This record gives sequence, structure tokens and C-alpha cells, in this order.
Amino acid sequence: MKSAILSLTLLLVAAAVVRAQPQKGYDVHYYNATVRLDRTHDSIWGQVTMMATADSTISQVLQYVKYLVIDSVFVNGTKSAISIVDTQSGEYLVGVPTFLGFIPAGSQFQVTTYYHGHPLPEQYEPLPGHGWGGVIDEDTMMFAMGVGFYAPYTGCTRHWLPCYDLPDDKADSVDLTFITRPNDITASNGVLVSDDLTPQAERIMHWHESYPIATYLLTFVTGPLTLQKIANVPNDSFDVYALQSDSANASKEMNERVSTILAFYDSLFAPYPFEKVGFAVTAFGSMEHQTMICLDPGAIVGNPLTDKSDAGTWAVHELSHMWWGDRVTCKTFDDAWLNEGFAHFCESLDLERLFGWKAYVTRQHNENVLGAESSADSLPLYGAATADHHNSNYPYATIYQKGAVVLGMLRQYLGDSIFFNAVRYYGSQHAYSTVTSADLEAALEHVSGQNLSWFFQEWVYGRGFPTDTVTWTPISNGATIMFHQRRDTVRTAYMGTVDTFVAPYFRVPVPIHFSSSSGQLANQVIWMDSMQTSTANASIGFVPNAIKLDTDGLLLWKVAKITEVAAGVDPSTTQPNGLTLSVFPNPDNKQILEIELSGPHPLGNVTLLICDESGKTLRSDEFSSSNTSADHTISLNGLANGSYMVIARTQNGQVSQRVSIAQ
Repeated sequence: MKSAILSLTLLLVAAAVVRAQPQKGYDVHYYNATVRLDRTHDSIWGQVTMMATADSTISQVLQYVKYLVIDSVFVNGTKSAISIVDTQSGEYLVGVPTFLGFIPAGSQFQVTTYYHGHPLPEQYEPLPGHGWGGVIDEDTMMFAMGVGFYAPYTGCTRHWLPCYDLPDDKADSVDLTFITRPNDITASNGVLVSDDLTPQAERIMHWHESYPIATYLLTFVTGPLTLQKIANVPNDSFDVYALQSDSANASKEMNERVSTILAFYDSLFAPYPFEKVGFAVTAFGSMEHQTMICLDPGAIVGNPLTDKSDAGTWAVHELSHMWWGDRVTCKTFDDAWLNEGFAHFCESLDLERLFGWKAYVTRQHNENVLGAESSADSLPLYGAATADHHNSNYPYATIYQKGAVVLGMLRQYLGDSIFFNAVRYYGSQHAYSTVTSADLEAALEHVSGQNLSWFFQEWVYGRGFPTDTVTWTPISNGATIMFHQRRDTVRTAYMGTVDTFVAPYFRVPVPIHFSSSSGQLANQVIWMDSMQTSTANASIGFVPNAIKLDTDGLLLWKVAKITEVAAGVDPSTTQPNGLTLSVFPNPDNKQILEIELSGPHPLGNVTLLICDESGKTLRSDEFSSSNTSADHTISLNGLANGSYMVIARTQNGQVSQRVSIAQ
């Protein structure tokens, strides 16, 4: 046993690696833990019982613990042995006693663990000093933070509680009992069941969380805390714990900013989903532990009623997690953007509630769009930490800022009615459960009736964002818009690992504002298609003399240059490849499209594609031309009526045109 424990405690300098999530073979129902906290000596002693049901026949029970000594383990009341699987993550297996042999599928069982030790914060941060996740013991308080920004296993409840510490399996309920010195108050998840002083001059506080909870959302905060009750319109139980020095600022923040947003979130998403609203002002850091949010002291200063910047946003950010992250929880940390992107987006929604649409636009653009654009890595939302080589489990520019932008783009594309109805549907369908990006896509598609696979492939699973030069030409009743996307090769390096990727072509609905010299105005959404060069016409009923793309600045893209070309001049001649494409139906046979293609150089081998709205190729044809122009036809046989994109690819580049088919 000592050698096994030694292996666990030698992990302090281990390098970060990524391991596949194991298959554990059981479903957790319940944890019941009693933990003695000694913040004077940085020590804890604990006992925890996990109750579960075997999904399949198992002979070993997967658990996690980090930096703690396991004294003994019992399976169904019989003492058992443990074996270490991975010293870096603290993964270990509890053996089923020999006389039992195995736990049959469908059987309930319990594992009781006795342990002690000196709990630590994460030890993998790139800079000296304490880490974020784990247990922090300051002079005046000891508290637990459920996730680590740098620990390769992310979930840090294993620093104080042996458990199954991955988010895919929520316990149905949890009882946590804490034993401390008599003058300390311990705040935790759920409702306070009892608060007793013993003859031995100890305080015992018992908390019960009756809603499903992932272990990384468990917490405790203990010290000489004060308790304040905060009134609110939904009349939810609202408790705030803080040291006396932080009590006044915490009261101001909660009463003036946070209590008012409860009714807003209730109306926008769903009624508050848990037993209480809880905040504890800790020594540092903010973290959305279920019903007991840790809040950094720096988040409770400023004038939250008039300040349109960051003052107050972190408190409402963490509160929004009760809906997005706690009620609906990412199944794995590869989808952490579903937690943080939503919460960061909710900051913008709160500013819109307080100060109007302009404040929302300013926050989305200045904080999120510009922040995401500044990320040289341009990581995908899904699996961002892996793509970042675990430089951070929560790359800020990606899962917070880009996540918020992507949700804002979905709102802009679908419109408020569809978008917020779909978000409510997503929340109700997966309440108190775990989700993936595919679940969000399915909910949006169900409510909108649209295929959004193209959007999720580009913005959730893909990396990068488009960079364009735009050419436009005024015509008699509107304008012709030509987009030319630049494909950048991006190189990123971290700890000797170099990644190279070529930015893809994006399909983006671009809002454009048109104006004329006589004061006429119009707005229209024009599609930039996923190809090097695409052209579309805007029919607005007048000749514009100015256009403005992405008026509110809510798209994640860069426009390098916008050029107006005089009427009568072919805008394609201003593009680098100089290609032009004309597509029109054959007047004698509606099942044939006529193609005219020309360029400044011989065309060479040409590939023609017909694609649907999602970008899927439905028809292809190839031919060769040694000239600078060519006429060709392509069959429409078997294609339904609707809107399609015709793409011509040559050795000089690519050009496209949208066409409506009506056979």
C-alpha cells in the first residue's frame, strides 16, 4: 500500500499527457462523504461511500484520487485492494473481493474509502505559485476549486474526494458532512441539513444536494465566514458567504446586479434549476460549483448598475452556469465550450438587458470577436485543449470568446425567436444530464427545421476563420458582391510541437447595409460560399453608392479590403485568378445547364461541381481546355428543384455561381 501511495505523490513534476477516457462499466447513484478539515495544518481526513449499479459485469471499480493517502477500501462491506493504473491522473482500480468474484450486470454495489492527506492545488501551472484547481488553503480559509486549467485530467475534486471524477456520469444526489473548528463555517452544495457543535468543540455541518451533479461541481469553502440572505424576484433561496472584509462589497454586488438577473434567466431559459442560489467569496478565482459558486473578490468591485464593461459580468457569468454547465453539463471536457461559450455569451445578454442592443453589440465585438481573432492558434471549439497541446485546458480565446461569438452568429442567422426557442428546447431535453456539440446541433435543427451541419463543421469542429477581399459593383436595382477568400497557412508551436494547417474556405451569411446618395437604405443577407471566389447579387430596388458589410461586427472574419468597381466593369477582373463563370439553363432542355468559363490564362483541366446548400457535392464533371475560355454543359437529371451552387475549379483558381433549378 505505501508503494502505491508513493507512486501517487510522486506526480508533482510529471509532464502532461493525454489518455483516452476509460470505460468504467457502472453508473453512479450517490456519494456520502464525511470530511474533517484542518486548515491550520493543511490536512483532511475523510470517508466516502459511492453507491452505483453495474452496467456490465465488472471485477474492478474505476476511481480517481490525487495527492491523498488511501487507508482502506471496502466493496459491499468487504475489505479490498487497489491497483494504480495511471499515476499522473490518479486513476486506480478497486478490486472486487475474491469470494465475490465479480459484480453482475444490473447489480447495485457500494465502495467505501477511508483516506487522509495534505490536499494540494494543481501542480502543473506553467508559472511558479499555486495552481487554480484542487484545494487551496489560505491564511483565512480553505476551499476547493473543481477544475484545473493546467492539470491534464482537468477535474480536480479527486484532490479531496476519491470518486469517479469525470463529467460523463452524474451522481443522482450527494451528502457532504464537514467537521471543522467551532468558529468556522463551511459552505457547500445543496441545502444545509444540520449545523451542530459537539462537546469536543467541533462544528459538524451536513449538506445535501438532491439534484444530479458532476463531481467537478462539488466544493467546500470553510473559514470564519458570514452569511447573507439576498432577496430576489423569483424568491429563490439566495445565500452569500464571505469573510467580514468582503461582506459589504458582496452584498452590493448581489443586491444590485446578480439578484435582478435571476428573473431574466428564468424567462429566457427556464426556472432556476436547483435548491438554492449560492455564492462564496474566496481568496481568488471564480468557479461555477453547483449551488455554491466561488467568486473572486475582484469580481465584486465597481458600480454594477452603470458600468458597461467587466464590472459584474463574472458574477452573472458564473450564475448562468447553473443552466449551462450544471443543469446541462458537457459530457467530456472536449466540449467545455458548451459550458463556457454559453456563460460568456450570457454576459453579453445581461448587458443587453441592462443597456440595450448597442451594449450587446459592443461587448460581442470588442470582447469576443476581437479576442477570438487575436488567437494565433485559431483552435476548434470541440477538443480545444487537445488541439492546444494542453497548454491550457480552457484556452480563453477559443472556448470563452470564440464560443460566445459562434452562439451570437447562430442567433443572428436564425433570429431571436428560433434561436432562443431552440436553446430552451436544448436545455429541457438534456436537463440534469450531459451533452455533446452534436446535441446542441440537433436541438437547433429540430426547432429551426434547417440542416446546420455546414455551420458546425466550420465553426465547432473546424479551426480558423475567413479572411476576405471584397469587390462590389452597383447595378440598376442593387449590387453585385464578389468575395475572394484567402487561404492562410498557419503554423503554431508549443513545447517543441509544431502544427501547420491551411485555413479552409467558409460559408457565411453576411449582413450588408446599402445606402444611396439620395438617402435610400436597405439591409440584406448575402451568402459568401465556401470557395475561393463566390459572387451574389443583391436586389434592393435602387442603385447604392456605399455598402457596409457585417454592420454590427458580430461575425468572426477579417475583411482585408473592400473595393468598388464602376458599373459596366466585370468585378471578376479585379480578383487574383481573373476567372469568370456564367451559368444558365438550356432553353430547349431544362435538365441541362449551360456553362461559360473564361480566364486570363489557359484553363487546363476543369472540374465542375453542383453542390447543395450544405456544401455536399451532388454532381461532378471534368473536361480540359487549352484555351482561355470554354463552353460546357452539365446534366441536372435527378436533381430536385431548388437552389444550388455551381463550382468551377481550374489550375488558375476556383469560381462559383448560385443557380435556381426549376425543371
